Amino acid sequence: MAINRHSVPLALAVRSLDPAAALRSLDERGGAAVTFDAEITLHTAEEVRAALAPLGHTDCAHYGIRTVSDHITDDDRKRDPAFYADLEALELALTDRAPYVHTARLFQLVSRSPRR
Repeated sequence: MAINRHSVPLALAVRSLDPAAALRSLDERGGAAVTFDAEITLHTAEEVRAALAPLGHTDCAHYGIRTVSDHITDDDRKRDPAFYADLEALELALTDRAPYVHTARLFQLVSRSPRR
């Protein structure tokens, strides 16, 4: 599970309202982990899947996490139980549906370790 590099331009444009930064971020691989005040390398699920293939992980399930909720700027609204329930239902419906898995804030790859 990792931050999805594909999600960065979308978050900058929609949540931060900074289309210029979103444009600059399209080919960037670096990012910042705000919580830990650290520089990080951003990846896509496709890149990680390619790195896992030589290790025998050729059948990875790809899921998106926080596909919509990270782009909603009204955090107070997310605390409303009815809104949250609807948002949760939407998130679950999008978790493995293309093209949304490619723009979710986080991605998760699930694979079984190959037998040796």
